[in-house]
Amino acid sequence: MANSPTKGIFCLEGEWDNDLRKKRSIRPVLDLLQHSNSPRVDSIRRDVGTKAEFEYYLRKWSLQKYQNFRILYLAFHGEPGELCLGDEGSVDLDWLEERLQNKCKNCLIHFGSCGTLDTHGKRLQRFMRSTRALAVCGYRSNVDWMLSTSFELILMSTLQDNAFTRSGLAAVQKRLKREAKGLVNELKFRLLISNP
Repeated sequence: MANSPTKGIFCLEGEWDNDLRKKRSIRPVLDLLQHSNSPRVDSIRRDVGTKAEFEYYLRKWSLQKYQNFRILYLAFHGEPGELCLGDEGSVDLDWLEERLQNKCKNCLIHFGSCGTLDTHGKRLQRFMRSTRALAVCGYRSNVDWMLSTSFELILMSTLQDNAFTRSGLAAVQKRLKREAKGLVNELKFRLLISNP
């Protein structure tokens, strides 16, 4: 994916509640980034309720016209190594890796889901090698909605300030540990950069 002044966010979001009258969504974070960050951070957000929808939007994201959306933000319920799709069950890293194989060059995948990255580092390095992702990040435990949402606003903004290189993402990692250490620790956040 080509370099751009900002790293656009392509967000796929699952249902947070069985009660459809509840309106919990990551959309306000994306809106705030778009309207308050300088330079503005463009985003695309789509609801995903089925594996077919998930696969459809992953294919869309890999199209040339979305090359500036270098952050794939997966906002779902989760478990170690999995993203939950409600009634449809879940998808695991193998399923995701197969669909993203060789499609994530110079991209970061954020698993905005409870516990998905409570997975062995070697497995995550294999995922990054196969997909060609520069980095993955997310949580190793169950997280509080408001705390994780607040942190993700900080994370997405911080990602804009550094190049999408190994050294640039190492700088992001250091800055988050310095400026948001309490949230990083409480949320058991981890950012893994691909091995050269």
